[in-house]
Amino acid sequence: MMMMMMKNPLTLMTCTLLFSSLAVLAYQGSFGPNKCCFDFISTRLSEDKVVSYKFTDERCSVEGVSFRMKNGARICADPSLQWVKFIIKAKERLQTN
Repeated sequence: MMMMMMKNPLTLMTCTLLFSSLAVLAYQGSFGPNKCCFDFISTRLSEDKVVSYKFTDERCSVEGVSFRMKNGARICADPSLQWVKFIIKAKERLQTN
């Protein structure tokens, strides 16, 4: 069969293009969430150093909150902790005012 494909470049090119298209489609379908938290910070963050927050995607295996800090760092925290809830509420209040 390979010998037949080598004799007909159009067939070879068509098969290669088809295979490449299928590979791209399969790769695109395998994307999961962009950012998930797997490790959480164990110490309390200072509210004034937190610029913003974002909950992780619901497809992540663990629910988390990603805080963006003034220095540009992103730090994951456990959203069930009281101090994390406090910072989220404080940031929400600032956004509504």
